[in-house]
Amino acid sequence: MTELRQFDQGLSREMRALAEALRGLFVGLKISERRYAARRRYDSSTISRYLSGRRLPPWEFVLNLLHDVAEERGTAPTAETTEMLRSLHLAALEAGRSPTHKVQLLEQRLALADEQARRVATRERWLEDTLRDREHRIRDLQMQFRELQASISLDPGPPVDDGDADRMDRSAERARLCAEIRQLKEELEQARALHRQAEERCDQLERQLAKAETEGDPREERPGGLTAVGPVGGDESGLRNVIHGNVVYNISSTETGIDERFVDSMTVQLLIEGRVMSNGLLLDPTTVVTTWSAIGPPDTAKPVAVVANDKRVDATVVEWLPSEDRTRPGAFPRLAVLRLASAVAAFVPAVDIDVQPSPGSQLLVSGYGRSDHAGGRRYSCLLEVKGRTGSWVRVEGELVPGLGGAPAFHLGTGALAGLVSSRFRDAAKGLLAPAESLRDLTTLSWPD
Repeated sequence: MTELRQFDQGLSREMRALAEALRGLFVGLKISERRYAARRRYDSSTISRYLSGRRLPPWEFVLNLLHDVAEERGTAPTAETTEMLRSLHLAALEAGRSPTHKVQLLEQRLALADEQARRVATRERWLEDTLRDREHRIRDLQMQFRELQASISLDPGPPVDDGDADRMDRSAERARLCAEIRQLKEELEQARALHRQAEERCDQLERQLAKAETEGDPREERPGGLTAVGPVGGDESGLRNVIHGNVVYNISSTETGIDERFVDSMTVQLLIEGRVMSNGLLLDPTTVVTTWSAIGPPDTAKPVAVVANDKRVDATVVEWLPSEDRTRPGAFPRLAVLRLASAVAAFVPAVDIDVQPSPGSQLLVSGYGRSDHAGGRRYSCLLEVKGRTGSWVRVEGELVPGLGGAPAFHLGTGALAGLVSSRFRDAAKGLLAPAESLRDLTTLSWPD
């Protein structure tokens, strides 16, 4: 067995981590790179580049190597090892800058999304079959009960204890089946929602992949043509954020299109008079968008400070939307733009815009509850889109006081759906200012 090539200087952390993991596997084969190349019909110099981190291997190579090592050891690859390697490979793809790397990334994302869609579809079919079986059994019991009643009415005879016991048993079984049917219907509704979201995710990734393959640019499609390039008049240090649908490169390889770490990175605390009161969406290192409910309407708003990445920075409101008739009850969308005195981050992930989330969609919020309710600690919850009330997005979920201004992201696609604007007092229901209304903010520039 020949000695493996040394790592090059300046190798990225992600590429080195993947190469080290591949080396650890390859050593288990106890053969040379040339011999493995002959076995798998690879070029030996290509394998050398894969194991030294000079070239990013396709996922098929990683998977083949894992299975070859498992076969050598007389075992089967574990789900934990496969997922660990997949995470390392995805991280290396995300760190890559070439169109080829990003096409591979999209292909992996699509494969994961397809796997999730098939898994949820299988669960949905099983629930449908089970539900039909239970409903059929209910009908059989009802028919047996009616036959028993008819036989009694034709020949009353003396009371029979066994008949009473039989009726009681049938009634108990019917009650149990009814409860099981209710539970199955709830689970089926959830499975259908997850299936719908998984299919939406697959459709979105297919469009992105088709565009990446034809244009050499795998960035996500810009729904509705909505793209922001940061605040007007901001500094030119290159720290400005771009809302361009690149969210797929910022999320982890989970079964959904978004996770709490990404949402956390986009959500900041808003402090009023030193207390955690609400939240905002971090658009770039010095710009936050929030709602009036988070900081108060224009005529009563108090000084605001923003906390992100353990940094507290004073903020100034540079725009109210609407800018006129701000006190009328029907004002929409009740947004405000805050300019920070200094940057709170070196980089802000990009987000996609969900122009119109469909009813039944699930949204993820991870913000900060008010100090007097949630202790100012991080609080996450799922919201379900119920529909529209005028231009507002109507939602229902585990809303708590203080979530005003928190961004809500589509669980399936990872797109920004809106900002929490209001919470009803009598129930865990509320309204979102839709994400599409951000394009009406004049202190942000939008390309033609």
